[in-house]
Amino acid sequence: MVHKVLVPEADYTLLAGKHKFSCCNIVVVCLIFFLGFTSIGLLAYNFFKTAIAEEKLVNHVKVPSWMHWLWNYNVTNSSTFTSTIKPIEEHFVVCYYTSNKESGQLELNNIDPNLCTHIIIGFASVVNCTIVLNNEVSIHQQVIELKKIQPKLKVMVSVGGSDNDSDFPKMVLNHTNRKTFIRSVLNMTKTFKLDGLDLDWEFPAWANKADHQKLHFLQLVYELRKDFNRSGEQLLLSAAVAAPQAIIDQSYQMPELGQHIDFVNLMSYDYHFYVWYYPVTDLNSPLYPRSLETGYLTSLNVNFSANYWVFKGMPREKIVIGIPLYGHSYKLYNPSNHKLQAPASGFGDTGQQGFVKYPDICKFLKNGAVKVSVNDSHVPYAYKNNEWISYDDVSSVTYKAKWIRDNGFKGAMVFSLNTDDWNSTCTPNHKFPLTTAVKKVFMSKPKKL
Repeated sequence: MVHKVLVPEADYTLLAGKHKFSCCNIVVVCLIFFLGFTSIGLLAYNFFKTAIAEEKLVNHVKVPSWMHWLWNYNVTNSSTFTSTIKPIEEHFVVCYYTSNKESGQLELNNIDPNLCTHIIIGFASVVNCTIVLNNEVSIHQQVIELKKIQPKLKVMVSVGGSDNDSDFPKMVLNHTNRKTFIRSVLNMTKTFKLDGLDLDWEFPAWANKADHQKLHFLQLVYELRKDFNRSGEQLLLSAAVAAPQAIIDQSYQMPELGQHIDFVNLMSYDYHFYVWYYPVTDLNSPLYPRSLETGYLTSLNVNFSANYWVFKGMPREKIVIGIPLYGHSYKLYNPSNHKLQAPASGFGDTGQQGFVKYPDICKFLKNGAVKVSVNDSHVPYAYKNNEWISYDDVSSVTYKAKWIRDNGFKGAMVFSLNTDDWNSTCTPNHKFPLTTAVKKVFMSKPKKL
């Protein structure tokens, strides 16, 4: 996602001394300050010039030298921070499923219950400090029925999402409101025999929202955890969390969040899509930065986001890495300029508002689009005429799943089952090729760490 970072202006107070100085004294004092600040400025410039230019590999992520020092400081001085990579005995494949009444949508009888370890049904809303299911009751019942085939399957409900989280601020505001919400959640999980709740607030304290939301969100997580434990139902608590560094810093109280939540689903996608103030083509979910990227752009990738969460104090074994099963389309200004960072005039014609399902991408390729693999970032894009699409395919999600496994993260979250090729458009008799590729990697023999 692309966001404008809002930095509040600093307040300064002019402090006037009681003593008066002669003009000569003032000149001498000013000269001393000038020479002193000039010397400090030159030293600082040389330090940061070197620190920013140099990059070091820290915990499998390239960071500037100044961050390398800070990283080591946190490792040394924080009892909660750990960069140790531990083998994961059982990886999660967390699958979001959304339901709507449009024709040609994924029906539950097409889902293999052995494909996912968790199915999260989206999305419920917060209304008057209570959770309200937006899907038909039968949808939840049908998903729960899948557990009869695969008893180990966990079924959860996600509350919020970008279109349903407007009432979060009111609900978290005080203990009474949060208690009302938690009681409604416990009633829902008991009624439908659900395994837990996923919080998808996008995002606490971000973009002109009140700063106290950051603490109130942590209080909500703490109180949910406490009441979940008291229920005796072994309920799971997860949260869909942001990937950009600025939002992570602004929205989440770390490392405390990691102490009270079972796992987080990192939304490591939508790093780039068409937007009027940055109208150029780029990658939806690159694993690594490209060699030509510098500055802020080097943080817009899965590798950086995941390791930054570790850096902030979230245990690796609680981080589930998001993999998009969709792409973003652009309309090129000039069909002859179809590389990365090519000027774009808007969303492409494929998909809706630039959002393209994987089967539609397969059709685009079958109709003559040229596929380009970006070796630095391990994801592809494709183009034809003035249409340009960034996406993930079987090869890229396989590579990402191996990276997740080899770097000690808990697993993968796919968003969503609805946008995978569930009706075998891409390859005959091969349903859910992207999700299946992820599952296959986690079932294979893990690499020794």
